[in-house]
Amino acid sequence: MSSRPKVVVIGAGSFFFGKPLIYNMVHSPILNGGTLALVDINPEVLETMKTIAERAKEHAGVKLEILASTDRSEVMKDADFVVLSFSFRNAYYRELDTRFSRKYGVTMCSSDTIGPGGIFRALRELPEVLRIAEDVRRLAPNAWLINFVNPTSTLGIGLMRYAPDIRSFALCDGNHEPYVRIAYLKKLGIIRSDAEFTPEVESKFELKIAGVNHCTWVLQCRYDGRDLMPLLLEKAREAARLEYEQRPAFKAKPRFIANYALALMELYGAYPTAPSHTKEYVPFFQGYGVSPVTPEPLICFDGYHRAEEMAAAWAETRRLATGETPISSFFESGRGDHATDIIESMWGRLGKKFYINSPNRGAVANLADDAFLELRCELDLEHGPRPLPVGNMPRGLLGLTQQVLDTHELTAEAAVTHDRRTLLLALATDPIVNNISDAKNIMNELLEAEREHLPPEWF
Repeated sequence: MSSRPKVVVIGAGSFFFGKPLIYNMVHSPILNGGTLALVDINPEVLETMKTIAERAKEHAGVKLEILASTDRSEVMKDADFVVLSFSFRNAYYRELDTRFSRKYGVTMCSSDTIGPGGIFRALRELPEVLRIAEDVRRLAPNAWLINFVNPTSTLGIGLMRYAPDIRSFALCDGNHEPYVRIAYLKKLGIIRSDAEFTPEVESKFELKIAGVNHCTWVLQCRYDGRDLMPLLLEKAREAARLEYEQRPAFKAKPRFIANYALALMELYGAYPTAPSHTKEYVPFFQGYGVSPVTPEPLICFDGYHRAEEMAAAWAETRRLATGETPISSFFESGRGDHATDIIESMWGRLGKKFYINSPNRGAVANLADDAFLELRCELDLEHGPRPLPVGNMPRGLLGLTQQVLDTHELTAEAAVTHDRRTLLLALATDPIVNNISDAKNIMNELLEAEREHLPPEWF
């Protein structure tokens, strides 16, 4: 291992993570003397991101070495970290997953981590993740492989089960430290601004979050010895009331999320940290029953509008590369991404704690040690993440968490074995699929519709 970190990013043109990652690599004194290797299969995208990185490096006056290639094997040798942030025709396939599932009564507002959409995205992405793991084994056996691709839990399970010799963990940006703690302190009125988040405030604040990615819950929240869960419930009720007074969001994910969050907190006694996703993890809002659904049954993810959003975001990215948008604005509004914040702490031995998806290792006492959970962790370069103790997952949430884990485990197995019975069992185990015949039809029709991007062994 050299004294200069080498970070390889596969999927450099990522909608969410490409630019923040470049910002952190240039901005961090711990990282900006190292190497950033950008990989993307689209040459135009790759050149755009490389240009932004070069302009940012020049603006900051740092020594960061920047490499770029459409062939990851050209730049992966001796990497210290390999970050996965790729997706292939994301909006197109999520739209396809959503449309075919809705035909059989299953509604997904996100369609990328649970339900048939999450299952089929894993079928498309996990084979490539495992091929990358093989390249890491061959070219950079000491690297940490960090998965930032959805469904992050399923792909993380796939790496844990089928590439156990590769050092890996998985991420989501939802519970990004320290921002998640600051957000809850503001929500609860303990602080009013980021500047008030001092070490003293931090030391008095106890926040315990646990669950499977996108289905994680605030189980305990205390400040200076005071239990704040009743106040969090009061704030959830206030947010739900205010939401009804406003025009509801047009897009499916953010629509009525305060009211869905309130319904789930009143049911489970824990607050969902990602209600725009978690409302898709439970059957309650599908509209199966007789009584009206409150606040309303889920509406479907709209892949066409997502494609338009991504195109608009890419146009802004291109303006940054051409100089039409000043590179200075990149530094003024930039913030590091979750992966490179973690890499910085690991490489610089900063001892920071982060929410990471990895094996439970006893942190949640009533779930298996190998349950793949999103938990607050200590971590270092030698040993990776070590989850901090949480206690028990409460009844109700315990069963839901196990059901989601079983779905993810079966999905990873199906993606590797190409076994249709295992795939059907994954679909039937999923919490929002409630009919075996519908599951069979969804499976058969999506396999055929997505044949072009699935391994031939399925056929």
